[in-house]
Amino acid sequence: MITERFRWWRTKFRRLFRRGQQEIAMDTEMQFHLDQLIAEFRAEGLSDREARLAARREFGTVDAYREEVRDSWRPPAFAEAWRSVTLAARSLVRTPGFTVLAVITLGLGIGANTAMFSVVNGIAFKPLPYRDADTLDYVFRRTAEAAKGSFSAPDFEDFRSAASGIYSDIAGTAFGDVSLAEPGAPAEIADRMLVTSNFFDMLGLPPTHGRDFRPEEDTAGAAAVAMISHSLWQNRFGARDDIVGQTIRLNGDPHTVIGIVPEAFNDWRHLGWVDVFCPLALTADQRADRGTPAVEIMARRAPGVTAAAAGAFVSAYGEQLAQDHPDLHAESSAYTMAVPEIVTDSGSKVTLGMLLGLSGFVVVIACSNLANFLLARTMERSREFAVRSALGASRRQLLQPLLLEALILASLGGLVAILVATGVTDWLRIRSTDDAGEQVVMAVNWSVMSWAFVCSLVTAVAFGLAPALFAMRLNLNETLKSGGRGTTGGRGHQLMRHLLIVGQFALAMVLLTGSALFINGLAELTDRRTGWNSEHLLTGTFLLPEAEYPSPEKIRAFQDLALERLRALPGIASVGLSSHPPFYAGSESRRVVVQGQERPPQGREPTALINVITPDYLNTVGTTVRAGRAFDQRDTSDAPLAVIINAAMAETLFEGTDPIGRRIARVNESDLAWAEVVGVVSNVSNTLPDPAITPFQVYVPMAQEPRTYNEMAVRTNGVDPNSLASAIRTTIADLDPDLPVRNLKSADDRVARALYQLGVLRDMLTGFACLGLALAAIGIYGVIARTMAQRRNEFGIRLALGAQVQDITRIVLAAGARLSLTGAALGLIGGIGLSQLLKMGFPNMQLENPWIIAGATALLVVIALVACYLPARHAAQISPTEALRAE
Repeated sequence: MITERFRWWRTKFRRLFRRGQQEIAMDTEMQFHLDQLIAEFRAEGLSDREARLAARREFGTVDAYREEVRDSWRPPAFAEAWRSVTLAARSLVRTPGFTVLAVITLGLGIGANTAMFSVVNGIAFKPLPYRDADTLDYVFRRTAEAAKGSFSAPDFEDFRSAASGIYSDIAGTAFGDVSLAEPGAPAEIADRMLVTSNFFDMLGLPPTHGRDFRPEEDTAGAAAVAMISHSLWQNRFGARDDIVGQTIRLNGDPHTVIGIVPEAFNDWRHLGWVDVFCPLALTADQRADRGTPAVEIMARRAPGVTAAAAGAFVSAYGEQLAQDHPDLHAESSAYTMAVPEIVTDSGSKVTLGMLLGLSGFVVVIACSNLANFLLARTMERSREFAVRSALGASRRQLLQPLLLEALILASLGGLVAILVATGVTDWLRIRSTDDAGEQVVMAVNWSVMSWAFVCSLVTAVAFGLAPALFAMRLNLNETLKSGGRGTTGGRGHQLMRHLLIVGQFALAMVLLTGSALFINGLAELTDRRTGWNSEHLLTGTFLLPEAEYPSPEKIRAFQDLALERLRALPGIASVGLSSHPPFYAGSESRRVVVQGQERPPQGREPTALINVITPDYLNTVGTTVRAGRAFDQRDTSDAPLAVIINAAMAETLFEGTDPIGRRIARVNESDLAWAEVVGVVSNVSNTLPDPAITPFQVYVPMAQEPRTYNEMAVRTNGVDPNSLASAIRTTIADLDPDLPVRNLKSADDRVARALYQLGVLRDMLTGFACLGLALAAIGIYGVIARTMAQRRNEFGIRLALGAQVQDITRIVLAAGARLSLTGAALGLIGGIGLSQLLKMGFPNMQLENPWIIAGATALLVVIALVACYLPARHAAQISPTEALRAE
């Protein structure tokens, strides 16, 4: 019995894969029987044509025989399912316009959501490449200026001693730029990370080539060694294995390369594109300097220690630190954050949640479109369902083809969605590539494809079932009596379609207002030039190697010579140097006190951003001197200390008195070094969406505080700033061939590059808004057009009774306007809520603008009226005679 059953199934499946041969054999056999019949009728005396006709009548319907034979080839259940799928597919093929529109709508909606899922999956769900990453903590110091502040070297060493029972491994790190060169090769500026010798072992990332740092190399005065990143090894050293053991120069000092860090280390979500790693090797001076916070702490929790216990210990340590050193830590506290949480901090959570939510809105709009299309199509086929029901079709037999049609549409939409998601992630990868060629890594993998499949399946079941259930509730008598005109459905059907349209426009309004507010805020942030002028301004960075420029005199001599040579170049009006760019990216801060005023409690002194500048800097960047003077040749290294403050600091700290001639000092120095205020300048705005905004700004003469890191500002005589980049590079190279210049581009390009991640977010929001708007317009157009087509007879009778074309058009437009305005009003509330959510993530952006909201509402209503106008025009052109004849 089992053997016979097996043979039966084997025969069926063989036939499934030999359909071509079987079809040919079946056609040949049928033709043979037809030819036999034709021959017999000829023999009876019929003509050739009469014999063929008689044979056809005798043989019967060929197609019916074919289907009967094909059914015998398939298992019964499979045959029935195949027949149902075939019928559903044929039904969709008969309405190609509807099918294409539904597939594209679903593909775009699900594709946008799938792309966003790939982004979230690549950021939040992908594990970091470290061993037991969940047990790794960052220890931060929260101050008024920084939410994730560092510790001084003595604080770090104290913590390492005190926390040994809580953390099994504690590492310190520090970041900074460094001049990188090897003998005979041009120098470049590289990102360097100083780490304690246990850092890579704590992360569980041994080097792929060479070895790790040894403890004795992490001491001051030890032999200089370095490890390099995988990307630097690939790009600069051509993946040569013999680079290990070779010498490179960092800031002019020779370092021996001892190892290559694994590629996984440069995870763009965490530590990013670090090029070179060196031992932290704290010096005696650094170990004694408690006023310079420069060390970040990362630690691994000891076995059995929970995150809560570690957090409580660190918090208590911060309180103890404030008691022991109130002058430095009175206003600060310590806390922990698990390393994986760094990837999804509060700002990232707001951004990712917003993107996923808005892409979800697009999917919902697309799905409601599908439901509306299916419902309208079901109403058009109401007579078909009524007839089938009257002939005895069961509910399952009526529901099955509708659900199968929805499944086919969703499957095709899912395929289009994967194509859309692949295109979007490719665009994101290209758009997010930085100047160094590094890029955000996101991919459409099995997780993403599974997400698209689940979305498609849920869409098919949820939005295909609802119209099918409505079809089951049709009144058979009224539907059959309506003849071939179909039906517009009852009040419930109308209400459902209207609710879907209102919902679409509400979601589209949220998308449109949220995107418009963010785009406007980003444009304002990008164009914000308060206190300085970026027109015809070129900026760049060069770093003087400490080994070749070890003294202030050598630094000043090079800076003076460089400024002199650059001023002599044709097309240059003025040149200045500073420690930070004019838009205050990455500024350092200091706490200050005013001579003659009561000193605030220790640790609560006012904080100001510091910028060290040369005399021509303020004139070059266009910052106005409002009182006193700018720095000049009087402010030499031997002259009394001088500073320039901004207007906000003058108005607040000096309470309306003239600050010129008054003196201020930096708090952290043991002996206060008083500096005279020689000028007051305009406030300069920060163009970055930094949540910690410090209003006070202090300028210090470069001659009195020389820096090896130099930001260069060059004002041109009206020529394109970027056209002078080559001449400036040549001039600097003539002075020192090993001196790299980085980021040499116009100030506007530099600001745009600093905000490029927000630009990517802006482009994505713009895409969502346009997509949501287009889908909503398609939705209202489709529903109004089908509704008007079903009311053609009504409009014809109205015209016959004296109504004008304008009256019909007005009826249709009024219906569309009511729906769109209701949706826009509901969506307005969501749009305002979204702007508040954005405000939490980007506090330095202006995200409130009533004109933007009013414009978005008007645009949405206009698009709705345009979408309704075309079906209204078509409906008004019906012939009254034709309509009356149909009745």
